[in-house]
Amino acid sequence: MMKNLAIFFDFIKKLFRSRSMIRTMAVRELKKRYVGSLFGVLWAVLHPVSEVVIYGMVFGVFFKSKPDPIYGTDSYILVLLCGLVPWQFFAQAVTASSGAIVSSSNIVKKAVGFPSEILPIITVISNMMNHFISLGILLLIVAFFGKLSVYTPLVVLYLFFAAVFSIGLGWILSSLSVFLRDVQQVVGVVMMALFFGTPVFYSLSVFPKGMLVFLRLNPMFHVVQGYKLALLAGSIIPAQDFAYLAVSSFVTFGVGGLFFKKLKPAFAEVL
Repeated sequence: MMKNLAIFFDFIKKLFRSRSMIRTMAVRELKKRYVGSLFGVLWAVLHPVSEVVIYGMVFGVFFKSKPDPIYGTDSYILVLLCGLVPWQFFAQAVTASSGAIVSSSNIVKKAVGFPSEILPIITVISNMMNHFISLGILLLIVAFFGKLSVYTPLVVLYLFFAAVFSIGLGWILSSLSVFLRDVQQVVGVVMMALFFGTPVFYSLSVFPKGMLVFLRLNPMFHVVQGYKLALLAGSIIPAQDFAYLAVSSFVTFGVGGLFFKKLKPAFAEVL
């Protein structure tokens, strides 16, 4: 146990020493994403808006879904938007970071001493920068409806936990992808399943309590619920849910770091 902790802290120190490189490469990756794009960074807004239109029509109009009273609004579209914005950050960050090592194989193989563990972090941070654009628009919409409160800044904390959780998953998935290229395909399927297991477009009241206990094991369940409550209801998720979100995020981060550290020596040979 003590040996693993020493290895992990050494791992974290190495990340801290690479902080300037992480920042520079994250900005570069964000810019590269929109090179040659007609709408550029507007896609950060167009993506959630397009999904809101689709899901809003299907569930809000055809199925006549109504938001839970706890959100303090009758607007299903507004509740849907507050759920989609954090979910898109998580899904895009994890999906992209799962292939971070394989897509940068030339650097990993040829650059002696290159800290490959920063690659999933760079991907998550660039997606976080992208997320801030969507979040800014969302805050303007929420403000228009007069829903901003002292709890609104909590979304930054929920985003932090989502990023920590995403980095941990990114380390695990990106290192596995080096040896099993099917991992990235599996991630797409799992993300779809997790999407329907996260309260993005549905109300919690539609599920029996027994099923909710199972769904709450997903940290993103609490992140999405936290966004909705902070932005619309002016409240916070229950203390036990908040504690679980924090612990599960950092445990995933720690396990992911150790897992990556264990597999890293074989990357150059396999790639």
